[in-house]
Amino acid sequence: MIDALTIGDVARRTGVPAKTIRFYEEQGIIPAPARTESGYRLYNPTDVRRLRLVRQATKLLGLPLPEVRTLVEQAFSSSCADFADQFLARISSQCAEIDRRIADLARLKADLGTLALHVEHSREELLPDQTVAACDYCPILDVESREPGARL
Repeated sequence: MIDALTIGDVARRTGVPAKTIRFYEEQGIIPAPARTESGYRLYNPTDVRRLRLVRQATKLLGLPLPEVRTLVEQAFSSSCADFADQFLARISSQCAEIDRRIADLARLKADLGTLALHVEHSREELLPDQTVAACDYCPILDVESREPGARL
């Protein structure tokens, strides 16, 4: 096979560990490579490109493996223009998800700040040796149940 690369060569060129390359093969993310008579995997330049895409999709975009599999299949079966459209749509979707998570984290931070103020305020009114069970107002225990992310 011309341009045949071992798994070690591919790992060095892509930054994907050999163990992970074998895992991707087992999961169907990349196709099984050709093998030598003694069973060693032999990869070609297309396999290297495929693994680079997998690495980018998992690391940069944070896609789960089923979506990575779909993305790789699309990349290697679509025209460049069609794939660019699909890829841009995924990037946009990931950006929207990141914005949603940032907003959730900002709400959580604000809730924690409010809770901290309540705790600080309640500390001023504590009696010496008072226990939580005897406290008439505990901001952690006495706040009504609410949905996660709901305002205090």
